[in-house]
Amino acid sequence: MTESGPAGQRWYVVGLGAAVNFIVFAMAMSCLPVLFSEISGELNLSIVQVGTVWGAGSVAGIFSIFAAGILADRFGTRRILVAACLLAAVFGALRGLADGFTSLTITSLLFGLASEAVPVVVVKNTSLWFHDRGLGMAQGIVTTSVGGGIMLGAMLSATVLSPWLGGWRNVMFFYGGLSAFIGIIWWLTAPALKRSAGANDTPSVMPALRRVTRSRGVWLIALAMMGFAGGNKGVIGYLPLYLRGSGWTPAAADGALAALNAAGTATAIPLGLLSDRLGRRKAFVLPGLLVTVVSVGLLAMTTGPAVWPLAIFAGVFRDMIWAVAATMTVETPGIGPAYAGTAVGIIHSLTRVGYTFAPPAGNAFAPVRAGLPFVFWAGLSLLALVVFLFTQETGRDRQRHFAITD
Repeated sequence: MTESGPAGQRWYVVGLGAAVNFIVFAMAMSCLPVLFSEISGELNLSIVQVGTVWGAGSVAGIFSIFAAGILADRFGTRRILVAACLLAAVFGALRGLADGFTSLTITSLLFGLASEAVPVVVVKNTSLWFHDRGLGMAQGIVTTSVGGGIMLGAMLSATVLSPWLGGWRNVMFFYGGLSAFIGIIWWLTAPALKRSAGANDTPSVMPALRRVTRSRGVWLIALAMMGFAGGNKGVIGYLPLYLRGSGWTPAAADGALAALNAAGTATAIPLGLLSDRLGRRKAFVLPGLLVTVVSVGLLAMTTGPAVWPLAIFAGVFRDMIWAVAATMTVETPGIGPAYAGTAVGIIHSLTRVGYTFAPPAGNAFAPVRAGLPFVFWAGLSLLALVVFLFTQETGRDRQRHFAITD
């Protein structure tokens, strides 16, 4: 199986999918950690409530991601992605109307219901256009867009957008407008793109579920990514608060988080390309996870200048791990592009379980010692490392075909 459609169309789809990830999912989500000081001051939130709000957006995503993956396999990506963008715009803007912990949690849940489904549909869409050649690099691009959006959202939301727009509430309205805009762009331009292969691959729901749920490889990747994603979400949400509480200025604390995100953004594409060239996936994931475990764990021991290199090492392999995990999922025997939505939906649903429990669980250690949450989150990445040891290497056979077998 080869790439689908002319090169110009393929790369436009990748670019547009990256833009959706960048704005609708990443920026609109990552504005919260750097705004939590402002939000918690106005709404009188405790540190555990902050962690609960930060994880709440993933609760509804556990179910909506799974449904979005199945629906994308069955009905195609265009309509599902447009609906997710427009719903994320509405619910994301509603966060700006919250007047307390309960309303902010509910609106964050609703926002997660829509926005958390976006990356799954983008992965499915990318797999349809890039099959046995270039898939790792293409997934690296759409994954990098998440890291780039998280980085820009962290850099701009509190120090630039909030003062410019007049407070955190207007920042939420601003991201809602951007999300609606990119959804309209997808609706107006994506219909003209037709893929030449696999256009009629629309498996029914129950056969797709039976096929995917019998795959040992999918469940191993899902369990590993649940640990890794939960630890990563906890670090992102807590790092700015941790550093500000240790005497860092808001700009410096936000800058450390931006450095973590920038490191992942800078490396995902070249590492994804190298993974394609060498035909190896686990050879990149396992060392990346080991570096993550060590660097996140060491963050618990310092609040000085050493935070900067540790933050960079904590993020440098993050986006690559996401991209290669998505590539491994599509390359898993029995999955392929036709069942990618359902398989990635299962994996991302479990990662949102990690997103939900890891931030508040880690934050609960903060009253004992401020650095202890990082030890907990490093332990979750260690779990991911152990589980990935048992997964099958998929890259070496990528040039043959996607084996769709019972």
